Amino acid sequence: MIEIKNVYKNFGSLKVLKAVSLTIQKGEKVAIIGPSGSGKSTLLRCMNLLEEPTYGEVWLDGKLVTPVDPYLHPDIIAESKTFKKLLAQAKEASPKASEKALAEEIIARIKKEDLLKKHEGSSFAQKSRALYKENIIPINLARRRMGMVFQNVNLFNNMNVLENLITAPVSLKLKTKEEATETALRLLDRIGLKEKVNEYPSKLSGGQRQRIAIVRSLCMSPEYMLFDEPTSALDPEMVGEVLELMKELALDGMTMAIVTHEMGFAREVATRVVFMDGGQIAEEGTPEEIFGAPKNERLKDFLSKVL
Repeated sequence: MIEIKNVYKNFGSLKVLKAVSLTIQKGEKVAIIGPSGSGKSTLLRCMNLLEEPTYGEVWLDGKLVTPVDPYLHPDIIAESKTFKKLLAQAKEASPKASEKALAEEIIARIKKEDLLKKHEGSSFAQKSRALYKENIIPINLARRRMGMVFQNVNLFNNMNVLENLITAPVSLKLKTKEEATETALRLLDRIGLKEKVNEYPSKLSGGQRQRIAIVRSLCMSPEYMLFDEPTSALDPEMVGEVLELMKELALDGMTMAIVTHEMGFAREVATRVVFMDGGQIAEEGTPEEIFGAPKNERLKDFLSKVL
């Protein structure tokens, strides 16, 4: 399960993601749709820390991928100098008030007004570090479990197809060269490209390169696959062969998060569709709900232009 908790992402003054929360259960196929600039790709990149959220956390099967966000943990906020100072002031101003009620109000204010500073005292830092140390998953391990396919293929042009597929699992000592080669050949055979094993990327079509990029991720035996508009850079006649491979992965039960502009694919394959607009999730539901009975006016407008 991938849990995205109240994620914000700012690039300077540009606020790209605003309080995004999303849970992707094992076996789900979640299509993320929306206009350009709505934060879809940034959200995907935050899942495996290619972009570090400004605020918020990402969890993978109960393990923390990102740094700790103290704003999500009232017990950590309560250890801060800011909280203790504000609580003392509140108790002095309202000596008969319940301390628990005052504490809840202060924590809510600290979150709303973003009052925590870089240095909030040793007890605050110790509690944050303890949570991090207890729950963190090394990012390289998280990325092995979450394969990612990008808009641009990014195969190594100086390596042939087989070398592209086996280099990572062998270098990381996940498989022997013989095991990695066996896996690579089996997957290439599955997608009908086994005869291209010794070809270089420059000799392949765009659709072939993208299918091999997907297979490269599969060679790492991931539990989740993240697709960032994998067909957007392809000529129209090459889109179908990539989508067909993705459909096969979906039928095999792979958990998938897919940023896509292919509405027909999203409608057919996804178990849930998430519509993003302005850096937020504006609506989510089953494909039938999103495409058949949308509630959000911005979603209705979007679908009227892309369908």
